[in-house]
Amino acid sequence: MNSIYQYSPLQYHFNSALGEVLNVGLLVIFPEQQKVEFVYPERLARLKAAYPSGVPEKTLKAFFKGILQKVALLNKQPEIFNDYHNRPLDFIDNELLIRDESLLQFGEIRTGILYTDNLTTIIQQLRHLYLSIYDLDEEEYKKHDEDYLIKEYRNRLKGYNEAVFEGRKIEENIKIGDYIFPFAWQNGTYNVVNPVSFDLRRPESIIRKATLNFGKVTLLQDFAVENQARFDMLLAKPKKKILFKSYDEAIGILSRPNFVKIWEEERIEEYAIKTLEALAF
Repeated sequence: MNSIYQYSPLQYHFNSALGEVLNVGLLVIFPEQQKVEFVYPERLARLKAAYPSGVPEKTLKAFFKGILQKVALLNKQPEIFNDYHNRPLDFIDNELLIRDESLLQFGEIRTGILYTDNLTTIIQQLRHLYLSIYDLDEEEYKKHDEDYLIKEYRNRLKGYNEAVFEGRKIEENIKIGDYIFPFAWQNGTYNVVNPVSFDLRRPESIIRKATLNFGKVTLLQDFAVENQARFDMLLAKPKKKILFKSYDEAIGILSRPNFVKIWEEERIEEYAIKTLEALAF
């Protein structure tokens, strides 16, 4: 009889109502070898890019660390594996992560035939299958994200007037409802700066992010009406031309409310100048 291995993805249930699940780790069990391994992405940039406002990165990394510690202890006590012969679910529940209603859970257990004695090869191949999406190269880490847009706007303002933030005509870190915006300023209308980066890799991620931000400003419609507010959206484009169609669709989604104005990243300097002119600096 061939030896087997068992594996289960660690899944982050991002939106239970919509059934959105993302693989954020992988557990591999080698019953006969009495060994277990846990692998996870070192960098969560991909996850943050897809869900910029809803990823508890520190919590996830704490879970990873906790599971690694438990795995290390289990591998020092191989006799424990004898208690769970052909019962991988019980092994996971009792020794690693209790199955409950939390957002982080191990998924379906799958079984494979041990086709090589090199367990590292199996682990690496499974990791590539489930987690390669997180393997971003260094160039992608220079993506124009929300922090980039905020920094560009701030630097352009200060480039024209070093003391621009001293008079507090430009507010910072404004809380509106459940959301925080980096800047706001008043000149007849209350202009709220909302950076949104679409420097992503997949069309569905772009549309999803546009929809989430459309939902956000729609929820704040009453605030916009009561305060004569406008949401100025600073947008970063995707780098790949193949994604430009999805980006155009995203602009169409975000442009629907009449209290939203779009400023693409190449117009950030123009927007900064208009800000200063409106505030008479």
